[in-house]
Amino acid sequence: MPPSSPPPGRSSTDEIVPETLFLSTIPGASPSKWVDRFTSRERRVQLVNHDVGAQVAFLAPGPDGSAPRGLPQLGYLRWRLDSTPEALLNAGGVDPADVHVVRFYEEDPVVCVGQDHLLAAWDAAADGPVPCSELDAAEQLDPARFAPEPPIDALDAPEVPGSGERMAVEIVATGAGHVVLPASVARMFGRKDVVVLPLERRGDAPEASDGHPGWGVGLAWLKTVDSQLVQDFVGAAKGRRPGSSRNDHLQASPAAPQGGATAAGASRSGKATTAGRNRAATKGAKGATGAGSKSSKGGSKGAAKGSKGSKGSPGSKGGRGGNRR
Repeated sequence: MPPSSPPPGRSSTDEIVPETLFLSTIPGASPSKWVDRFTSRERRVQLVNHDVGAQVAFLAPGPDGSAPRGLPQLGYLRWRLDSTPEALLNAGGVDPADVHVVRFYEEDPVVCVGQDHLLAAWDAAADGPVPCSELDAAEQLDPARFAPEPPIDALDAPEVPGSGERMAVEIVATGAGHVVLPASVARMFGRKDVVVLPLERRGDAPEASDGHPGWGVGLAWLKTVDSQLVQDFVGAAKGRRPGSSRNDHLQASPAAPQGGATAAGASRSGKATTAGRNRAATKGAKGATGAGSKSSKGGSKGAAKGSKGSKGSPGSKGGRGGNRR
């Protein structure tokens, strides 16, 4: 087979220039699996690592009220579960009606203390998560106090992302105070001289108001920059195979509408019922055949016996004897 010729306007030596998706991330985010699933010869991902305080910068309008630049096209959002992503967007000067948000997972809270802190002796395996009532509010450190101002251009990432959380953990390591962080962030900035303990969540506390709500994490993008590139990455984050359609993914997803699941179940039930009826009918046919065969065999045996009886009857013998005489 002769080699295929290159498309018009492109020589065989031309290289494919991949399309780039800029993804805004926050401390604790680990998009590597999503990126690996999405990346190909035709497309790649450029990470822009931001502080959590700047997580809505890529969605916000410019300082003069101008329309957002639209880069990065997509980014992480993290919000407390006693609030909503819409409230987070409003606080950042973004109209929630202009943004798509897809929720992905929740994060547990942890408390970080120095090795010399009283709470460092807490045995989580024996006593469970630390109740929020054990924390002194006056000692709590807020990482936002040590974070830089959000950049004007969302493509300008800070030199040291997560500097606020990093500084808070360093202060805690000296034995001063404590800091409450998402578990993923605590792992990211963990130190040998800092003890990380699980914090009681709101649903697990004796009183609903005593526990920490935890955090929700999702991906967000402006509706005006929605594209096939963005949709493909969101699909990869959901586990959709490259090249598959959004409808195919929805049909195969465990979170498919209940109606589809019910219809599938009804179809399976219908098949099972039909198969059961067929098996019953087959058994019935076999039973009828077997019974008929046995009856026929019995009748044949009876007829055979009757035939033998008629052969051996006195009349028959007498008849044959009369002929001999």
